[in-house]
Amino acid sequence: MAKKYQSSLGEQKVFQHSTFVQHEEIKKNITIITELESLIPPLLDDELAQLEANIIKDGCREALLVWPTIEQILEPIDKSDSTKPIFVLIDGHNRYKICTKNNIDFTIHLVNYKTLEEIRGFMIDNQLGRRNLGTEQMSYLRGMKYIHLKQDKGKYSREEHIAQNDTYAIGGGNEHIAQNDTYGSKDKKVNTAELLATQFNVGQATIKRDAEFAEGLEKLTPNFKTQVLSGKSKINKKYIQQLSKKEISENKIDSTEELEQVLGSYSTDVEKQKTITNNSPEELIIEEINSLVKKLKNVDTRKELCQEIIRLIKRLS
Repeated sequence: MAKKYQSSLGEQKVFQHSTFVQHEEIKKNITIITELESLIPPLLDDELAQLEANIIKDGCREALLVWPTIEQILEPIDKSDSTKPIFVLIDGHNRYKICTKNNIDFTIHLVNYKTLEEIRGFMIDNQLGRRNLGTEQMSYLRGMKYIHLKQDKGKYSREEHIAQNDTYAIGGGNEHIAQNDTYGSKDKKVNTAELLATQFNVGQATIKRDAEFAEGLEKLTPNFKTQVLSGKSKINKKYIQQLSKKEISENKIDSTEELEQVLGSYSTDVEKQKTITNNSPEELIIEEINSLVKKLKNVDTRKELCQEIIRLIKRLS
């Protein structure tokens, strides 16, 4: 299992020198940060139940990833105990809860990152590598990756005094770049949306809509966001995208009613969704499949829609 993480993290990111005793002590002091946990798309109820059954039967065979850091990194304010060690869980939240609930032992790998922003970037990439992502979950993670790359690029551009154009160089370095040259003439230039559109085989417009969707979801409370991404709260994606353009108070939105108040004129689609809540799970899945089939004309999202339709069909069997 270590090889799996070393392939995604790089060997330099996995601590090799920690002892068994250290690991046992860390396992007793694992911290879950809600903000980071919310980056992980939630499992459906039947998927969570199956995972618990598997762990009870076979044990927790996949190691949890833990980030050893200090309080000052997480909360960079003046505190007398700012160097207090903290062990943050960054992958394996469902497994951790199941093992804790059922008193089942588990193993951990410690990962070596310096900042919370680096951890966010890793977690986004790690989740994008999963195969069981729904359409909205994939959209959310692509959007978060776009936002993350834009933030990193903005920081890089400020540090290196590069023109503020939304581009990345592909290939060589960027030494001796002229002030008005966008990352040098030797390299092929692509903007952030183009880079991700190529990576995920979708259109650039899809990536930018994903970013709006992600920004909107970040204005929801973690619990409400989980409900939306798991499909428990049936809210049209475009209303979450509209939310990205709205200013909200410090208190995040916690319900469809609050969302309706923020957006003002709210679509009757929400009411239509409420009318089918009494249907059986199979009928709800069929409704979702029918809705996705109608969207297949869009070539930008056809591939991911087909994958989601196949996933839903498997749930019916």
